[in-house]
Amino acid sequence: MARVVESRRRAGLDPLKFSQPLGGALAFLGLAGAMPVMHGSKGCASFAKALLTRHFNEPVPLQTTGITEVTAVLGSGEELVVHLDAIRAKQRPEIIGLLTTGVTEVSGEDVAGQMRQYIAMMEHTTPEGAPLIVRVSTPDFIGGLSDGWSAALRALVTTVPFDAPEPAGGAGGAGERSRHRDETVAVLVGPSLTAADIDELRALIRAFGLEPVLVPDLSGSLDGHLAPAWQPTTTGGTGLAQLRRLDRAGLVITAGATAAEAGADLASRTDADLVHYDHLSGLRAVDGLVAELMARSGRGPDYEVRRARARLADGLLDTHFHLGGARIALAMEPEALVAVGSLLHDAGAQIVAAVSPTEAPVLATAPWDEVVIGDLIDLEERAVEGGAELLIGSSHVRSVADRIGAPHLAVGFPIYDRLGAALRTTAGYGGSLRLLVDAANRLLDHHHQHAEHHQQADHHQHADHRADPPREHRAERRDVNATQHRLDPFDELDVLCEEPTC
Repeated sequence: MARVVESRRRAGLDPLKFSQPLGGALAFLGLAGAMPVMHGSKGCASFAKALLTRHFNEPVPLQTTGITEVTAVLGSGEELVVHLDAIRAKQRPEIIGLLTTGVTEVSGEDVAGQMRQYIAMMEHTTPEGAPLIVRVSTPDFIGGLSDGWSAALRALVTTVPFDAPEPAGGAGGAGERSRHRDETVAVLVGPSLTAADIDELRALIRAFGLEPVLVPDLSGSLDGHLAPAWQPTTTGGTGLAQLRRLDRAGLVITAGATAAEAGADLASRTDADLVHYDHLSGLRAVDGLVAELMARSGRGPDYEVRRARARLADGLLDTHFHLGGARIALAMEPEALVAVGSLLHDAGAQIVAAVSPTEAPVLATAPWDEVVIGDLIDLEERAVEGGAELLIGSSHVRSVADRIGAPHLAVGFPIYDRLGAALRTTAGYGGSLRLLVDAANRLLDHHHQHAEHHQQADHHQHADHRADPPREHRAERRDVNATQHRLDPFDELDVLCEEPTC
């Protein structure tokens, strides 16, 4: 159990934290035909859209109500109605995620009451074509990205109306509904899972004959696919029809600590069984999920699952030679911090610094000594104190790594100095293995680069010394140079271990 401590400073100097509205918008981007709308000033949405676009390298649908100082004082209710009407008419989304910001939260407006009136009017005038509107309270002056994701997910599963049950007779009778309830699994995921992670999780559940409904599903919307045509809303993800049938799931799995509260809400609403995992990184965590799927389906793991597990087990052994004892510093969202850190800890690494932007209960479960709630300055100070050999975090962590002369592995959000952020993995058997290999290779690359640099420096230094040696040593130096050459560390070990000739 880790000790969670606050930063020594009262103010953040090099921020690591992102706002709640950004986290809520990211969650809605995993729904098909969705349009996140930030109820606040234009700057809030512009900053979030820039970050999301750079991270995914894809066009990101995101709108704002464009609150000004005048409407913030006099009331933004009319402005909200005008913008929602325009979005419905032009973009025609199936789902609208309305996210409040600091401006609307501080002004004290009754946004919930305004939305109830608007939804009632909308359903009365256009009952067939009305989108699902989900209002989420996401003040950006408290919490962070993970809190916004959690709030959006909770609002979604408690707001979505379920389809009416089919008649008891015929093919859609009680027996058919019971079979579908046994086979359908609702999987609520946290922000640490990438599009590739979600694909792997879906394949794992289907390997046991179960049909997962993942919420939200970034693998369908922001996985880097080339859409056949431009559309103003998200191009994939969990559809509204799937959301309306979540009550048919007999099992709710929460894959990530951030989704825990939403999973409890959904299970309570649908009377389904609930299984929670703080993360799905590492052999122990994935084995727990596989055991649950085996018990639920009555099937054993197929060849592909067993093979993937065997690869991870072998990868733990292989990477242990490079990660064992390696001093690693981490900075990322709480759920991802514990997931990545736990996996590296299993491989023998020492977590010498772990910084989270916000506090969360999952941080106390980390299998190392301390987690700091702070910023990138805290990361740099503790990484230097601990002699960190590798820094893992978003692209913002790279500057810290450069300053202290350590390698950097890009994991988390945002990643804008590497391509394929949505395809990086940390979960499942395969995702865990790829993260271990990436971390070990990053250390190896850094060590090789430093070895080459030192060899070149030594070569130039020896060349300077040999430029004009004393006359009495020239013959001796010539003989030595003719018979000796500089050995790299591995050559020296070979020489030391070489058996003497008979």
